[in-house]
Amino acid sequence: MPGTILSEPGVGTVCARCSSADADLDVRTERLCRVCFIKYVSTKILKRLEAKGVRGAYDDASKKLLLPLSLGVSSLALLHVLDRHLQVQRQKSGRVSYSIHVLFIDQSAFSFQRESESALERVRLRFPMHSFSVVTLDEVLDYESPPLEGILMANQALDKNCTLSRPDKLKALLSALPSPTSRLDIVNILRGRLIAVFAEIHGCSFIAFGDSTTRLAERTLAETAKGRGGSLPWLTSDSMTSEGLKINYPMRDLLKRELILYVTITEPSLEPLLVDDDVLDNVPVSSKDTTIDGLMSQYFASVEQNYPSIVANVVRTSGKLVAPTLRSDSIPCGMCRLPVELASKAWAGDQGSLPTSSLEQSKEASGNGPLCYGCTRSVDTA
Repeated sequence: MPGTILSEPGVGTVCARCSSADADLDVRTERLCRVCFIKYVSTKILKRLEAKGVRGAYDDASKKLLLPLSLGVSSLALLHVLDRHLQVQRQKSGRVSYSIHVLFIDQSAFSFQRESESALERVRLRFPMHSFSVVTLDEVLDYESPPLEGILMANQALDKNCTLSRPDKLKALLSALPSPTSRLDIVNILRGRLIAVFAEIHGCSFIAFGDSTTRLAERTLAETAKGRGGSLPWLTSDSMTSEGLKINYPMRDLLKRELILYVTITEPSLEPLLVDDDVLDNVPVSSKDTTIDGLMSQYFASVEQNYPSIVANVVRTSGKLVAPTLRSDSIPCGMCRLPVELASKAWAGDQGSLPTSSLEQSKEASGNGPLCYGCTRSVDTA
């Protein structure tokens, strides 16, 4: 697999942590044996969960953690680490401090995601002690009423009286968006909203996302470019949803190439379970199909190999941003649910990229309230 950092052990090569003579892995500034590397990955993940109160004492047997699974290296590595942790707990005491509910969102009909039914079944067989659920992205329309529909209807992109099926309706809505970046942006937003709703319905206290340092760095630059720089504290850091669910990124201190190595050397290997959903594997033939997210993925994939500290610094810097205390009259965006900057109308107008009427149009078209500047840019079809 690309990104692997295996090398032949040299004469007298010792592990930097256990002084073993079979260290064959170069990990940042250290050379580790396989056992110590697996411990290195697991410890980083479990320490972050413990700091956020996810793992620890057996004070709440009903504590449930929702793990959104994409079948990529990051979410599979996270599932594997947590599964091993719970197995150790059960062997030692016969009890566990939390349970895991794995959620897979099938969005193959609406985005770049590949078919993954067989791979998901292999994951079920590999991790039988956990609950699994599969939902399709269009199911978000059963729980939510995103303003996208109203906005597009206002632009006569979709007949108000149409009787399309739920999947066809979402396809029609997405196809009316102005660019590939807009479509991928809205798919990601709807996916996030569906995850939050699912967690609330199924009584989950935490949502643990498998985003690596590399993925969070990509998101930091991509969301800033899309006009959501002010929302980074909610998009890249541990936070809480408006419904009171805790959001955690336990893999934020691990590079993607480290996780690629992890899934390769585990025994048995996790590689047969992978369905890499990375945008990089779907490089557009034409530049007009390129997305901002895809460009950021390509950029950090190249930077990560030789300059991992740059990737880490991007995430550390964004992690220093503090989400402001929201006032009781704060207005959430009707699409992404993040706060709407009250001055965004004038600011968007100054940018010259949107008509000043766009925010007013979004407010009128949406039953859920106005849109933030970033979402307005994504759904503007004028």
